[in-house]
Amino acid sequence: MVKFFGNRLKFLLFVTYLALVTSSNFCLPYVYADELTIQPGAEDGKDSYISTWGGDQSKNFGDSEDIYVGYSDYKRGLLQFDLSSIPPNASISSAELYLYLKGNSYDFPNTEIYVHRITRLWKEEEVTWKERYQKQRWDSQGGDFDWSIEGSVSPMHRSSGWVCWGVTGIVKDWVNGKYDNFGFLLRQDMANRKENRFLSSDTPWREYRPRLVISYELEEHPPEPISLPVKVYPNPFKPAKGHTEVKFINLPSGAKVKIFSIEGSIVRTLEEKSGKAEWDVKDSEGEKLSSGFYLYLIETERERYSGKIVIIR
Repeated sequence: MVKFFGNRLKFLLFVTYLALVTSSNFCLPYVYADELTIQPGAEDGKDSYISTWGGDQSKNFGDSEDIYVGYSDYKRGLLQFDLSSIPPNASISSAELYLYLKGNSYDFPNTEIYVHRITRLWKEEEVTWKERYQKQRWDSQGGDFDWSIEGSVSPMHRSSGWVCWGVTGIVKDWVNGKYDNFGFLLRQDMANRKENRFLSSDTPWREYRPRLVISYELEEHPPEPISLPVKVYPNPFKPAKGHTEVKFINLPSGAKVKIFSIEGSIVRTLEEKSGKAEWDVKDSEGEKLSSGFYLYLIETERERYSGKIVIIR
C-alpha cells in the first residue's frame, strides 16, 4: 500500500511538472549542440512601447526602463534583436523570447499576451503609435505587423518574474531570409484592461534585460566561398556620375544578396534572377541610403561571398 501511494505521488508530481512546463508561461529547456543568448544593454538594445492612451499617440518611449503592454490594447511593446552573431551554417532548433515582468494591474481571467512579427522598419528613439521614424507613418496606427500569432502567454496571478514566448518560427524565417528582421510586437486583447510592465534593455539591472535564447546545430559542411567570378559595379556608387543602381552579376542560381549597414543591421535583401540582381541603393522601405560604407553578403545553401560597397552622394 505504501509503495502504491508512493508511486502515485511521483506520478502526480510528474503530471504537475509537465503541466507547468507545457503551459504558455514557460518554455521547455531545449538541449542542443550550441546555444546563443542575445541580451543587449542600453547602448545596443532596441526596444520601446507605443501608446494611444490619453495624449500618448505622438510620444516616444524609447529610453524608458519599462515596456508597457495591455490596458485594452492601448499599449504595445516593440523589440528587435541583432541576429548577426548567429553562425551562417546554423540550423535553428528553437528560439525563446524572455521578458521580466516587473508588475501589473488587475487580474482579469484569460489574459493573453500575443507576439507578432513586425513588417516595417522603425527606430527606437523615434517610434510612436502613429509614426515609425523620421515622420514616416505606420500604414496602420499602432504598428505594422503580421496578425498571425507566433506565440502567446497568460501570466495570470503573477506580479513579477520571467515570462517566455516560443518564437522559433519567426527567427527561422529571419535567419533563412524569408522575411527581413524588423522585430517583435507584443499586444493584448482590447477587451482586457490588464496592464503589464516588463523591464527593457535600458534597465540598470543587466540580468533582467530582455533576452532572446537561440538553440541551433551547425551543419556538417559549412558554406564554401563562391567560386564564380561575382562582379559588383559600379563600386563606388556615384549618382553624380549618372549611376542609378548597383548590379551583381555571375550570381549562383538561387542566391540571395543581403545588404548591411556598417553597424551590421540589414537594410535590403535581393534575390538572384537569371544570374544577376539589381539594387536601386534604397533600403527595404524605399528610402535612399546616405553616403558611406555598406557590406553585402551573397549566399546560397552551400556557398557564400562577402564584400563592401561605397556610396558617394
